[in-house]
Amino acid sequence: MLKHISFILLLTIAFTSSAFAQKVSVDEPAVCFNCHGDIEELTRKSHQHTAFEGGVCSECHNRHATSHKNLLNTDNNTLCFTCHEDFKELIKSSNVHQPVGDGKCLGCHNPHASDFTNQLNMESLELCQSCHLEVATWMARKNIHKPVASRKCNACHDPHSSANGKLLKKSVPENCFGCHKQDQRLTVAHQGNDLTKSNCITCHDPHSSSLPKLIMANQHKPFMSGNCKACHDVVGGNVSYEIKGSSKTLCLKCHRSIVDDETKTYHHILDDTLSCLNCHNPHASNSATLLSADESILCTRCHFNKDPEKPKEYFLTHPEMECTSCHLPHGADNDKYLKSTGLDLCLECHAGVHSASHPVGEDVIVPRTNKTMTCLSCHKMHGSGFEKYLALDPKMDLCIQCHKR
Repeated sequence: MLKHISFILLLTIAFTSSAFAQKVSVDEPAVCFNCHGDIEELTRKSHQHTAFEGGVCSECHNRHATSHKNLLNTDNNTLCFTCHEDFKELIKSSNVHQPVGDGKCLGCHNPHASDFTNQLNMESLELCQSCHLEVATWMARKNIHKPVASRKCNACHDPHSSANGKLLKKSVPENCFGCHKQDQRLTVAHQGNDLTKSNCITCHDPHSSSLPKLIMANQHKPFMSGNCKACHDVVGGNVSYEIKGSSKTLCLKCHRSIVDDETKTYHHILDDTLSCLNCHNPHASNSATLLSADESILCTRCHFNKDPEKPKEYFLTHPEMECTSCHLPHGADNDKYLKSTGLDLCLECHAGVHSASHPVGEDVIVPRTNKTMTCLSCHKMHGSGFEKYLALDPKMDLCIQCHKR
């Protein structure tokens, strides 16, 4: 009998507690702002996230505990997609902006509120420049394309994803002819060619230039002289877009010095279908040697993309030096395309280093690798968390790789 009474009492207490818990109401967001005053300040911002503006913090955050950072109900990506379902389809596009693909919505947007449209973390051009370092170069030139001068990157680019390269909202000619009328004057200026399917950015810089009409400053000699027939076929009396043979064959007719690079052990770019056009613009460029972008931008389109946690500038060591200061761009007999191996390359700038300290050279063998001690035995050419580009902490970790205690 006593057991039955105890069980009934427990049930009564449980139901009473449950009923009481259900009646408790939390004054959101006031109760949250008691501790999170910094978040309350955001209510004064002009652009507020719909969820935040509604004042129900628990729509995104768990009030007690969660396995996710900032007490979020779930991970960032999943949480954002609960409202922004359309973005699930966007990330399936052929070209996805890296922060979107990595699920880093907060890299560009503030989840609560901002002074900028769409709760951007900063003004759009500055936000783009935080990753795309070349923006600063564009703004310094004499002639700036109107959308860039107006700080409206999204006039031409989709910030999330696109079916077109470079995240363009439309193909290159469609994007351009959305503003620039394709009339007789434009056709005559382009030797009578139909520009409907043209690639405008092989001659014009879409962002800025030191020359009028956004023509890029450094021009290929045939282009500068108007001798398009030097490289392009003539069809029906007009110069066509088709070139006379493959790009490599055509380029090497004049650039004979590059032919020798094909005999090198490594020359992957020359073997590619696009060959020279992977890196060079055949008409004009704002960079030296008709590169399609500055070396620091161009090279990192392919290199150093495997570590999304580290910005590209982390790998751009040796300030004020171009990649080609150390590397051969066309072909080499070593897999790093270095101008020379061993100590010679480094000693061109760092003469006499280690002459009175740690020994280096052919006579010094690294115990852990059984190879010759070179600069790269201790230093990293690209990206290091330690001074002098040391591979490990010099206080102990680096040394004990060879000098066991």
